[in-house]
Amino acid sequence: MKQKVGIIGFGRFGALLAELLSKDFLPVISDERNLAEAVEAGDYEWSDLKNVMKQETVFITVPISHIPELLKQISPLSKAKQLIIDVASVKTRIRNWMIEDLPASVQILNTHPMFGPDSYKRDRDLRLVFCPTRIETEAESFWRSIFESWGCRVIDLSVEEHDRQAARSQGITHFIGRVMKRMDIQPTAVDTHGFRQVHHVVEQTCQDTEELFHDLQYYNPYTADMLTDFSRSVHAVKARIYRPDSPPEIIGYQGIPGSFSEEATRTYIAEEKLGEIETKPCLSSRGVMDGLATFEIDRGIIAMENARGGVVHESIHALAKARCKVRSMFHIQVNQCLITKAGLTMNQISEVRSHSQALKQCSRFLKERFNDIPHTEAEDTAEAARKLHAGDYTDTTAVIAPARAAKIYGLDVAKFGIQDLQDNKTLFLVVERTGTPF
Repeated sequence: MKQKVGIIGFGRFGALLAELLSKDFLPVISDERNLAEAVEAGDYEWSDLKNVMKQETVFITVPISHIPELLKQISPLSKAKQLIIDVASVKTRIRNWMIEDLPASVQILNTHPMFGPDSYKRDRDLRLVFCPTRIETEAESFWRSIFESWGCRVIDLSVEEHDRQAARSQGITHFIGRVMKRMDIQPTAVDTHGFRQVHHVVEQTCQDTEELFHDLQYYNPYTADMLTDFSRSVHAVKARIYRPDSPPEIIGYQGIPGSFSEEATRTYIAEEKLGEIETKPCLSSRGVMDGLATFEIDRGIIAMENARGGVVHESIHALAKARCKVRSMFHIQVNQCLITKAGLTMNQISEVRSHSQALKQCSRFLKERFNDIPHTEAEDTAEAARKLHAGDYTDTTAVIAPARAAKIYGLDVAKFGIQDLQDNKTLFLVVERTGTPF
C-alpha cells in the first residue's frame, strides 16, 4: 500500500504537485477553500489540517503571504522527525520563518520547482532547487530520488543564492510580463519572431494570480536591487537614443517664470548661443530631476550655493536621489527685491514670504526693518509673487523675489537690492542625464 503524504493548499501548483506525488504516494489534502469545492478538483483524500499534520511528510503549497500564519497553526500539531517541505518561489524568508516557528525536532526541506502547471509538460529541462535546511541524510536522499524520478534536475543552492539568482531570472521575467500587460501590447500583422517570443512572456506570467506576482517580488530580499538595476539600465539605454551630446531641445529649471533660476536659464542659453530653445519650469530641484528621468527635459538648471545664504539644501537632496551628471556651472548676480501689491506702504506690511535662501540673503534687512512680523518660507521666490497676485496671501503680505517677478505678476517693487551682500552671487549647475553617447 502506498505511503500517505500531506499537502496543505490546493491552488494551481498544489494540484500539479498532487498529480506528481500520486505516482508513489496517497496525497492527503487540506485546503482553505470550501471542502465541497475542493473535492471536485481531484480524486484525492481530503481532510482537515489536524489530520494532514499526522503524516510523516507534509508539503506546504499556500501563497507565500499565508505561510507565517500557517506555520503558527501547524507548529503545535507537528511531531518529532516529521518533514515539512515548502515549494515557494522565494526561500530565505520562508527558511527563517520555518526555523523560528517549527520545533527543532521537525525536519525542514526548502525547495523550488522551477516549473508550473503551464510549463511542466512542455519544458524539457525541468529543474528543482534543493535547499536541505534541517533534514536527516536518509530523508534527503529519498526525496532527491523522488524528484529525479519526475524528470527533475536537482540543483543544490543556499536559500540566499537562490533568491539572488531568482530575482534576476524569474523575478524580472514576471515583472516585465506585467509591465507589458499594463502597456496592453498586443500581437500585430507585422510581428517578428522575436516579438512573438517576448509576447509569450506575457501569456505565460500573467496567468498567475496577482497575489503570486506580489509575493514573488515582495518577499525576495533581492528584488529591490534587481528593480533598481533594471530602472538604471532602462534609463541608460534610453540615454543612448536621446544622445547626451546632441543639442538640447528643452531646458528645465527650478522655479517658475520670474524666478532667479529662470534668469539663470536665460543667461545660460545666451552664453551657449542655443538660440530659440524651449524652457520648462519645474518648480523644485526634485522636479528638474524627475523631468530628466522621464525625458520631459534634456538639461536642467538648479541653484546650488549662494554667497550669503550658503548651500541650497533642496538641490543637495535632489542630486543625492537622482541619476544625473553635472555638465557645467556658472554664477549670476542675484538682486533681491521687496515686492508688494500696489499702494501698500512699508508700515502696512504684516508678513514677509519667500524661499528660505532669499530670507537668509536678506536677513540683515529683515531684522532692521521687519523684525516684529513673521518671515515665512515659500517654495520659490517667484511662486510667492504669483501667490500674492492670485490672492493666496493677504493683501498686506510682502514677498522677496526678482524684479522680473513683479513685472510678470502685476506687483510693485517696494525696494530694490535688499540683499545683505551687494556682490550677491549664486552658483547654478547645469545637469543632464547619464548615458553613453554613440
